[in-house]
Parts: sequence; C-alpha cells; structure tokens
Amino acid sequence: MIRVLLPSLVVALLVSGCGAGHDDAADARPSVPAGAERSTPPSPDSTASRPPRPRRAPSSHPTRPPGRDSRGKSAMVLPVLGRSARSATLAHLLAVDVMPTPTRDGSWVVEDQGPEGDRAVGACQKTPLVSIGALTATRRVYAADAGGARATQVVARFADAKSAWRAHEVLAAWREDCETRLDFPRKDVGPMQDVPVAAGVGASYAAAYGPRPEAQGVSAGFGIVRKGSYLSIVDISSPPAEWPQRRDPARAAVRRIARTFG
Repeated sequence: MIRVLLPSLVVALLVSGCGAGHDDAADARPSVPAGAERSTPPSPDSTASRPPRPRRAPSSHPTRPPGRDSRGKSAMVLPVLGRSARSATLAHLLAVDVMPTPTRDGSWVVEDQGPEGDRAVGACQKTPLVSIGALTATRRVYAADAGGARATQVVARFADAKSAWRAHEVLAAWREDCETRLDFPRKDVGPMQDVPVAAGVGASYAAAYGPRPEAQGVSAGFGIVRKGSYLSIVDISSPPAEWPQRRDPARAAVRRIARTFG
C-alpha cells in the first residue's frame, strides 16, 4: 500500500511546484496601469516605415535682423525724407523776377534746374555742398536775357543746424585761401561781410578775377544764407562793364533768400 501512494505523492508535488513558479514570474513584471498602453510612444520600427521628411533648401537671402522688415528701416524712411527735403528746398529758390540783376533793367531766364550735381558755385567753392554734409541740394541756374550776366543758387538741407553751421564755416575757409588758388593774372577776393537779414544768418563777399585786361575778366558777388538746418549759396557774375559800382547784387539776393525762411 505504501509503494502505491509514494508515486502519487511525488507527482502531486511536482505539479504544484510548476504552478508556483509561473505566478512568481508574473509578479516580477512591473504592473502597468489600465490605459497606459495607449500613451506609450510608438516604437522605432513603427516610424521606420514612414518616408523621411524632405529637408528645406537653405534660403539664398541673408537673414535679416529681428525687428526689421524685408526692406530694412533705412529703405523705408530715407527716400521719404529725401522727397520731402527736395520739395522744401524748392521753396527757397528765387524766381526769375526776384533774383537781383547786375543791371537794373536786366532780367533772367532759368537756364537749368535740378540736383546740385558735382559743379562748384563761384570761383572759391571747392566742392558741392553734398560733399560737406548736405543731405540734399537743389540748384537753379539763371542766365541774363541780354548781356553776359549769370547767376546760380543752391539750397541745401543738412541733418541739423550744427551741420549747416559747419558747412558755413567751410565756405568761409574756402574764401580765405581763394586768391592763392585762382589761376588768373588778376584776382581780388574781398572780405566776408555780414548781411542783415529778416531770418537766419547772412553773409557775402565780392570777387574780381581774369586776365590783365580788366574788360575780359569777371566781377562777381557770393552770398550765404543759413537758417536752421538749411543753407543756401548764391553767386552772381557779369563782365566788369555790366557790374554795378555802388551795390552788390549778391547782398540783395541774400536778403531776399532769407525772406523765404521768414
């Protein structure tokens, strides 16, 4: 009887031992909360089958600084200021019936008008006003309807009043050494004199230069008007025979230009 029971007992113990080993392995796995499998990121194998995203070609345009539009601040503002400044300078150019003439019965016609360009005004000016700080400058050239008189006026706008003052100082310095630079046998540059004006600051000086025969030379007057950030220069010239002896047309022009700023 004992021999019959022993094999049965061994079989029962083996069966119960295998079941206990399976439950221990299940307890060893970490528990996963319900629904957690829905938020699990996809495996690398699941994304490998997707086509790769195309890479964007690098832009051929340089990256602009943050806070600036595609044109940049200067492209937006400067042209607008330039147009407004040019319109303002036109208001200070004298009309043909206002510009003084060397002869009292003379008259002018406008020969040319536009940007200042690269031509100096008068015998003493070295370079245009735009080369010494002017933001914009407008020129008007007058010619006598009879005789050899000519006149040129330039109105320039600077960044501020101090810049216009500096340009005025440069013009005065050019007058100082003008006689040494004039390549004529006869040359005479007078002193800079103040001109009382209704608005701003006015000054002028006279000059005469040319070959030895005086009749073949030039008599001229040069004037300066400065008001705020604006500066205007005017040069009036004629053959010596047409130049008045007791008045300087350039001084009269300075006073009339100053009135346009009043």
